[in-house]
Amino acid sequence: MNKRIALSVAASIVICNIQLYAETVQKELSAVNVDTQEIEDSTIGSKNVASAKEIKIFSSAELISPYKAISLEPGVDIRTNDPFGINITHKIRGKSDRNIGETLEGLPLKGIGPGGGLATMVDIENISSISVEKGAIKADSGFGYGSDNGMVDMKMKKPADTFETTLKQSIGSDNFSKSYIRIDSGELYGKAKVFVSGSLTEADKWKGEGKSPDRKNFEMGIASTSSQPVEWELYGMYNDQKSHNFKGLTYAQSKDLNTYRDLDYQTTNPASSDYYDYNKQDFQTYTFFGKLKIPLTSESSIAFRPYFLNDKGHSYSTNGTKVLDWLVEHNTYGGVVEYETKLSDATLKAGYWYQEDEPPGPPTSQKLRTPGTLAFSSWSRLVGVEKNHIFNAPFLTYEQTFGNTVVEAGVKYLWLSSPSLVTYKTTGIGDVSYEEALSQASTVSYALPAQYYEVFLPNIGFTHFLDTSSNIKASYGRNWNTLSYSGFSTSLSDDIAKKMWAALKPEVSDNFDLGYSYEGEKFSISSTLFYSLVKNVGGSFYDPVLNQTYAQNTAEAESYGLEIGTSYKLLPNLLLSAAATYNKYAFTTDIQSASNAYIACKGHQHPDVPKFFGNISAEYDFMGYKIAPILRYVGKRYVDTLGQYSVDPYYVVDLSINKEIALDGGHSLDLSLSATNLLDKKYISTFSASEINIVPETTYTVGSPRAVFASVQYKF
Repeated sequence: MNKRIALSVAASIVICNIQLYAETVQKELSAVNVDTQEIEDSTIGSKNVASAKEIKIFSSAELISPYKAISLEPGVDIRTNDPFGINITHKIRGKSDRNIGETLEGLPLKGIGPGGGLATMVDIENISSISVEKGAIKADSGFGYGSDNGMVDMKMKKPADTFETTLKQSIGSDNFSKSYIRIDSGELYGKAKVFVSGSLTEADKWKGEGKSPDRKNFEMGIASTSSQPVEWELYGMYNDQKSHNFKGLTYAQSKDLNTYRDLDYQTTNPASSDYYDYNKQDFQTYTFFGKLKIPLTSESSIAFRPYFLNDKGHSYSTNGTKVLDWLVEHNTYGGVVEYETKLSDATLKAGYWYQEDEPPGPPTSQKLRTPGTLAFSSWSRLVGVEKNHIFNAPFLTYEQTFGNTVVEAGVKYLWLSSPSLVTYKTTGIGDVSYEEALSQASTVSYALPAQYYEVFLPNIGFTHFLDTSSNIKASYGRNWNTLSYSGFSTSLSDDIAKKMWAALKPEVSDNFDLGYSYEGEKFSISSTLFYSLVKNVGGSFYDPVLNQTYAQNTAEAESYGLEIGTSYKLLPNLLLSAAATYNKYAFTTDIQSASNAYIACKGHQHPDVPKFFGNISAEYDFMGYKIAPILRYVGKRYVDTLGQYSVDPYYVVDLSINKEIALDGGHSLDLSLSATNLLDKKYISTFSASEINIVPETTYTVGSPRAVFASVQYKF
């Protein structure tokens, strides 16, 4: 459906539903207040918000990653490969991420490439809320390398108004330990307030040898006080994180978890490339970001939100009989400027986003080392960067209330350029730094010029309040996803590499949501029908012009389904909740895989995307003890595009117990106990099959076994 038809249909729906009614309805229901921080509801797409209280209840004592809290939302498929949530697989409506779709304070600090995502870079104790957007993404959101897989945004816990200190100690299975401290200055002479925090976290891998994680974290924030007319904030973080990788299983091994569940990298022969200490990551990341908001009038303001991030480290992995050493050091920097004004019962926002990001990805600096001594063997890849990834995007949003109907519309126009890269032959270059290797390189394998793309991203939606308890919503919006840079072997000829490079395109999707919500005194329900048509899907496809199969963006797929979330207050101290999702996600055509071969994948469910998944949870308050059990279910998943091989469905049970104790003088004590995978279920969490995989042989990751944690927090 082209953009004119889509916009016309959506606009017609809006016009047909405009009725005169009390404007106060929208004012009462348009925002959700979470821990004194206002989080706007959205008429575009579907948005769910988890507060710090919910994060604490459901993540409880292990409390490292916030994703456990949003995993209870319909349409959100979070799978943890370790007990702590450091190593996760994150899919929204069947579409996976690559550190894409994660923002902090709305800023895309972390892009594609190796290293951890934002969720593991920030201490969760410093997060006040986490929100997830599905379907169409608003024009003033979705910054970064794409929004096609939805957006997850975290909000920082601001410096406190009064002086306070928080001390927390957590311990648990696999020698887990996390020590955390935060000191808030309170208001300093009415001009500013500051916090500093630090944490040390370490644990053994749940199988095999090695640490996962071994983490040191420092964070700080300084912000204006409420009495100042100009609002400003500045945050800084440093995260030093090491972790050993888990070894995946083969298809045959994945079918016999009683035997192979604990199989991991070997620990006895360092002369072999599959030794555990040759499969690890070691990254240091620091970032600064902030906000300056200046009121122009009582109804208008201008805001500037700059950011900078530096990633540096190594990723080691088995590569045949050698060890691959992927060297990483790159910067990401950019900013968002926004002008906002209120016009009677309307709000207009105009802004601009700019970002520049150094590769990787794609990989630029990789060496091969010899097992045993890790002596240098050869360069595996040496790529010079002549121009970075660059993003430019002006955007405009408009929101207005017509009686009991809220209408939102927006548009973002994205200009992006891929990096300009030169791949060199490395014969004769020794074990020197990346910069020194580039200075010694003289023979070019191939050069890839920057490619320029334009993406038009409109959206429109409405919320019609039937009364103060219920509403219906409908929206349309176009999202996008970044290019797939895989498949560019160093052995390609210059001509073939340039043609493959030119064939890459951004993935785009047209997304439609239709929803109904009701929230009563005891019972609430929300349901959403969704449809997404995805174009320029990336994969390894055959090109009849080049007579070659390689990564390109030529396929088309569609995703549709139903999300339902509901809760019922059975007793004054007992809340029951449930979420369920049905999602059909498949190619709309067969795929040509060779000159005379086709994959009959039309209509077949994508690999590792369950048609059904959901959860049931409860919050029971027993004499001040908050008891929260969770039952999660993930349905059958196919390994291949044709649906011939599959992974069994599974369910896991988690449990958390929290107790808050108020002490004299405003002091407080929090006690937490939690268990993940309480029934010790053996299951495959995820696997690495591509969307056009036709064989069962890929890498299967085992879900973590039962683990138990306890924590004590004292605030004064």
